[in-house]
Amino acid sequence: MFTIGRLARKHGLSRSTLLYYDRIGLLHPSEHTRGEYRLYSDADDARLARICAFRRAGLALKDIGRILDEGGSSNVTRTLENRLTELNAEMNSLREQQRLIAGLLGHRHLSDDNKAMDRKRWTSLLKNAGFSEKDMRNWHMRFERSAPLKHEQFLRHLHIPDTEISAIRAMAAAPHEILNINKESGRFMEVFFKLYEGLKREGPGSPAMTRQAYEMCTGLPDTPSILEPGCGTGGATMDLARITDGTIVATDVYQPFLDTLMQRAEALGVSGRVSTRLKDMSDLDFPPHSFDLIWCEGAAYIMGVDKALSYWKQFLKPGGCLVFSDLVWLTADAPDEVREFWKEGYPAMRTAKDNEQAAEKLGYVSLGHFIIDDACWEEFYNDVEQRMNEVEPEYRDDPDGRAIIDSTRLEIDLYRRHPGMYGYCMHVLKA
Repeated sequence: MFTIGRLARKHGLSRSTLLYYDRIGLLHPSEHTRGEYRLYSDADDARLARICAFRRAGLALKDIGRILDEGGSSNVTRTLENRLTELNAEMNSLREQQRLIAGLLGHRHLSDDNKAMDRKRWTSLLKNAGFSEKDMRNWHMRFERSAPLKHEQFLRHLHIPDTEISAIRAMAAAPHEILNINKESGRFMEVFFKLYEGLKREGPGSPAMTRQAYEMCTGLPDTPSILEPGCGTGGATMDLARITDGTIVATDVYQPFLDTLMQRAEALGVSGRVSTRLKDMSDLDFPPHSFDLIWCEGAAYIMGVDKALSYWKQFLKPGGCLVFSDLVWLTADAPDEVREFWKEGYPAMRTAKDNEQAAEKLGYVSLGHFIIDDACWEEFYNDVEQRMNEVEPEYRDDPDGRAIIDSTRLEIDLYRRHPGMYGYCMHVLKA
């Protein structure tokens, strides 16, 4: 029998790819162990080999599933003939693009050998070749995820400053894009939010950690105006309401989270100082310089830290503060299984020092940072495990729910078996 990791490595795939194949019914494991670990048989291995062969031929997953499940040589032949037609059309399109780019390179302002290729000239070339802004973003995303080091080398070749390279790579790797893709796949995001309802906090943290970070802020008024993007159910919101006499505007994309937050605010007696907005953290409509303090615990990664810090800065008053927590590496010697898990889960994760340097390049002054206590992780994971146990009977046979539950349990297991590899860092910045 093969474990999911061993089978993925054998075929040059990622673990998340096999989880996705399971979710869409393309390749199910033959067995599950008592701990819900997947085990694959030799027959599963052979089926995956055929899937990979068909994928190399460019077939869509739905077509591969039909071929494998329905069988029949005529079905295979018809699908391959359709693919050949598509390839002919794609090659004709590529030849047309080739002729177009060759013509563009004939223009002196684009092809002068005495000039080094830079970002402006490269962008101009792509635009003239018919690339939209979205096409360019997708190109960077594919490059970053397939060959991150080569992508970085390419960006440096264009003489792009380090801070912009970090922003481009964060955009390309940002889970925000992954969430959007999953959202389009059907029920994934609906199930994701449902599974995480009822948690005390949506990430590691505590009232003591929130207070420690707030006390590091300088120059705030007695009643600060606070913006909290990605507030979840309001764990940090309630702490801020206790610590300060300020007003808090909390935003999230999931209305049930905001409803729970307001219920907590009413129970605490602070609903007059707390309001909610159903808004994406990357698409806010507040006037510039509206807030004394922006606070985001554990959610900036969704947008990409550099992109979030750059975008949110416009909403800060001059001299205002921004506090965020982010998952960071604590060592360069993490085991391969930990590195591989977070390479998929948070490919842009870096060290606290890297975060601080990136913030300073964006014009912030660092007021300090600290690593959140290990006790916060245990309390958070205990809460998560209890929630997974509650919902597992309902979502045991749901492909999306099963994938989320399995990934969550693996994350917890890796953290407990390999302590000290990574942690949440609370950063305190001043605009």
